[in-house]
Amino acid sequence: MTEQASGRSKRVEFIDLLRGWAVLVMIETHVVNATLHPDIFSTQFFQYLKFLNGLVAPSFLFASGLAYAITTRRKLNDYLALGSPLVRQIGRLSFVLIIAYALHLPKFSFSLLLNNTTPLEWQSFFQVDVLQAIAMSLLLLQGLLLLVRREVRFYYVTIILAALIVIATPLMWQVDFWEVIPWPIAAYLNGVRHSLFPLFPWAAFLFAGAFTGFLFLRVRENFPEEALRKYLWRMLIGATALIVASMVIEPFASRIYPTYEYWLTSPSFLLLRLGCVLLLTALMVWKEWKQGVSPKSVVTLIGRESFLVYVLHLLLIYGDFGKFNFQKWVNHEFGYPEAILTALLLVGLMYAIAAAWSQLRTRNPVLKRRVELLALAIVLGVFFFGPGE
Repeated sequence: MTEQASGRSKRVEFIDLLRGWAVLVMIETHVVNATLHPDIFSTQFFQYLKFLNGLVAPSFLFASGLAYAITTRRKLNDYLALGSPLVRQIGRLSFVLIIAYALHLPKFSFSLLLNNTTPLEWQSFFQVDVLQAIAMSLLLLQGLLLLVRREVRFYYVTIILAALIVIATPLMWQVDFWEVIPWPIAAYLNGVRHSLFPLFPWAAFLFAGAFTGFLFLRVRENFPEEALRKYLWRMLIGATALIVASMVIEPFASRIYPTYEYWLTSPSFLLLRLGCVLLLTALMVWKEWKQGVSPKSVVTLIGRESFLVYVLHLLLIYGDFGKFNFQKWVNHEFGYPEAILTALLLVGLMYAIAAAWSQLRTRNPVLKRRVELLALAIVLGVFFFGPGE
């Protein structure tokens, strides 16, 4: 038996706001990292900027967890009954994984991959970035839901797992799993070699987001007229508690773990970032509660089309187009003015594409599907039959 899922949930705008801002700052982050002159990286201002930019991935993961809780509520019984919504969900997440790995192909040519790819390049291919972390974390949640089967118990198990991930991360990073288990699995366990977003610690942000989304649903059920206000205050209290806890445990944590790197694996830094993400989410809740969100909002549109924007902006910054590669062409020669201008132009382009795609998806789903199939056919044709290097 399971708790009865409530009726169809309306779209929760603060989640799209959070995800939208995360994607916008992500574009700035990638542009800055790919173009700024190396001398700028050592300046004090860049260290502050690096900390703020470092909140992008936790926010993106947290927003994905929030969205999971909201959408799962109305599909809960179908998921537990192994119905078609579960099959579609697994299919969507599998597609995200395929795209995520395709972005890491060392050579976009089937023949070159077979005949001219080094072991080191294959290791780089298996590295885990944020898309893999999101998709795999959500797949793990789907499996956990099928095991636990009760919604309330499921989310409490989820937040316990998040806490265990935070605690275990410094220990997991002491082992080079690439030496003992297959590379595709080892890449998810730590960042000792290539992975930037292994499940330890990054899944904790998504799991915490899922639990926080569940709490929102409970507040909305019990206090429908003042849900956002009550939820906002609870988030502010939770964020403050996490930030204070990060400071309190730091002196002890640094002595407990044999190997301790504050900026990479420490529980105190993870709690600090999670507290900051909760504060950012509370700001988005306040925005929706007090001012509302315009249906024409640039930020929410970017948030709703975040997957498309994520993939396209990475291709434009890092992708090879014939012999042209933007990052290599700039060669880290930009200052802040050029980097900011580039980021603004890229944001404008991404907004235009996202708006066009959103209109196409809404007004002509059949044409949208044909465009997707055509794009897939072109990509596969180039990959299998295009000229090698």
